[in-house]
Amino acid sequence: MDNSNNNKPQPQVPPQPQFQQAPQQPQAQQPQPQQQFPQQPVMGTPYQMPPKKKMSKGAMWGIIGGIIGLVVIILGVVLAVLLLSGPSKADYKDLLSQFTGLDVGDAFISENGAGTKNTKDKIYKAIEKINNLNKKMSSHKALRDKDVKAAYDKYVDSWNNGAREYLEFLVILTEDKTYEKCKSPDVSKYLRESKENFEKRLDSETKDCIDYLDKMSKSENKLASKYGKDWKNYYTEMKQYYVAIVEYAKNTKSRSSLPKAPKTPKTDFNTDAVEKWKKAIDDFEKVLEEKANK
Repeated sequence: MDNSNNNKPQPQVPPQPQFQQAPQQPQAQQPQPQQQFPQQPVMGTPYQMPPKKKMSKGAMWGIIGGIIGLVVIILGVVLAVLLLSGPSKADYKDLLSQFTGLDVGDAFISENGAGTKNTKDKIYKAIEKINNLNKKMSSHKALRDKDVKAAYDKYVDSWNNGAREYLEFLVILTEDKTYEKCKSPDVSKYLRESKENFEKRLDSETKDCIDYLDKMSKSENKLASKYGKDWKNYYTEMKQYYVAIVEYAKNTKSRSSLPKAPKTPKTDFNTDAVEKWKKAIDDFEKVLEEKANK
């Protein structure tokens, strides 16, 4: 077998250029028939807002509490301004007018009117007017002034702890006419009576006086209570004295000493409390006048 053709050089084939395939473009996906799209509003149909979420109770109470707190703060500021602001001249003049507008001078018993019903009524009315005035003045704006308040307190104290009690005592004295109930008996008419009969007569004549003084001794008014006790003791001792005098007169030859009469109680019509009250009135009025005209 001839191998000569196999030993011949083979013609070289030039390399062929290799082309890469262009990348395939993605194909647009076509909408599938079953895919859902958002509905478009139809002409003529109103647009419906989605439902709002409800506020929790905690948040709601928090808002309400905040509002209440704010209102309280505002009111506190307003009240502080009103309370801390001092009184004006008009306030001083108004209180002065109220205070000086009450005339109670006729409440004090005069010599011509002592013991009369008219005097008793005047005292009652004066006490009521003064009590009402003091209550009315107690909340007046002018009392925010410390000087005015100090003068007012002294005035009220002198009234409540002295002057009023004195006027009430005068009412008690004039109410049942004590001076008529407690007259001294005429013992000369009973000198011939036995001791037993004489004592009975004295008991009968002094009963109204003793009973009234006993009632007065239990009064809540200190002046009236002291007056009732002192004079009740005095008339009780006087009964014993009258009996002793009658017995002494029947035994003139007796060497026994003349009985001594009991001492008359000192009726304490001390007007110091009233004078103190009057001075407090003048001082209070003076302070108000100075403040009003300053």
